[in-house]
Amino acid sequence: MANHTEFGDDSLWSLAIQSYYPKIVNYIYFLTGDRLLAEDIAQETFAKGFLKFHQLKDLDKFFPWLLSIAINIIRTQMERNRRSIPAADAELYISRFAVDESPAELLERQETATLVKKAIRKLSEQQQQVIIMRYYLDMKEKDIAYALGVSTGTVKKQLFRARSKLYNDLHHLFENAGGQNE
Repeated sequence: MANHTEFGDDSLWSLAIQSYYPKIVNYIYFLTGDRLLAEDIAQETFAKGFLKFHQLKDLDKFFPWLLSIAINIIRTQMERNRRSIPAADAELYISRFAVDESPAELLERQETATLVKKAIRKLSEQQQQVIIMRYYLDMKEKDIAYALGVSTGTVKKQLFRARSKLYNDLHHLFENAGGQNE
């Protein structure tokens, strides 16, 4: 395979893989709940990205472009398997516990993570995607729009609706969880 002179040599692709591979695997894992499938799709994403790099018009959009390739592969898998993709363990994305965290604090954070996961699972697939991209991958709205192939306005609307639903659902889940502990 020839090097892509627009992007530089293979060492730059290695750097891109180091930077973006874990994010793409985690994103796919969140959507599929299957770690091996997530790794397979991420590898396929980078292989297709390498082959189609000449199609990328704006280097600033490199990560959203890769993510859009991953999303297309996921959609193809869904059509091929004719199954829905459930949300998976959100704990993977909740920040790691601090070394000085007490067992009670760790337990409380794990319970919170479980409630957040339940709330995220109630969102539509599109809302799950924008929430994951915005808050777990720390992507800008314009990059999310690029990755999903929709307008920035659509992303803003989905984020607003998802945040509203999460707020309401989490409020109810925390109330119910609090009532069980008493």
